[in-house]
Amino acid sequence: MRPAMTKQQEELTAGENTSRFELYKKLAVGKQSYAKLFYYELCLLLFGNLPGLPGLGLRSLFYPYLFQACGKKTAFGKSMVIRNPNQCKIGANVLIDDFTSLDIRGENSSIEISDFSIIGRFTTLAAKGGEIILAKGANIGSYCRIATNSKIEIGESSLIAAYCYIGPGNHQQGEAGKPLISQEMEIKGGVKIGAHTWIGARTTILDGVSIGDNAIIGAHSFVKDDIPSGAVAFGSPAKIVKT
Repeated sequence: MRPAMTKQQEELTAGENTSRFELYKKLAVGKQSYAKLFYYELCLLLFGNLPGLPGLGLRSLFYPYLFQACGKKTAFGKSMVIRNPNQCKIGANVLIDDFTSLDIRGENSSIEISDFSIIGRFTTLAAKGGEIILAKGANIGSYCRIATNSKIEIGESSLIAAYCYIGPGNHQQGEAGKPLISQEMEIKGGVKIGAHTWIGARTTILDGVSIGDNAIIGAHSFVKDDIPSGAVAFGSPAKIVKT
């Protein structure tokens, strides 16, 4: 007997009518051709874990053709997880560090990383039925998770410190007798973070929150309400302490 699961679990474990190969292809490159899948596999096999300068150089040479668009002088770290790269646009002079994840799921999902942005190691950008947009010069620290079912926008030259968790949705508790894991997600319109903001380490920003330009959020904060431009806020829940 199958247990209660999320829709995503059901899709990825449904083996009755879909082969494991087709499930893998859908997860890796979506509806792209088998030739695209072959190129994707070849790049990851030959260059994905190659260390040092040879790996950096070869990934910079071959990885750009995986993506919908990719600017010049973009550097890709080793051991990246890349899913549906044809729905991802990357600007010029971008640095994506080792062990990062660009996880795009669903035909209407996308990730856009603008010029001069940096994504730290072990950070995950996950667009599942939504879109993530990083403006020019965005700096995302290590071990962050930025995930959405709707939309996340991070403004120009914003600084996101390590271990931040941005945009998580919540499972609703609306249908009586239905396990929580199977409940529909509550979508509140995504997260918008303005330009020149600073988000302190280990901060959680919930879906539906807007943070204005030049705001500062202290470390270990839990942000569930909007923060205006120029404000300094911290705490759990985050409260404005000055502007």
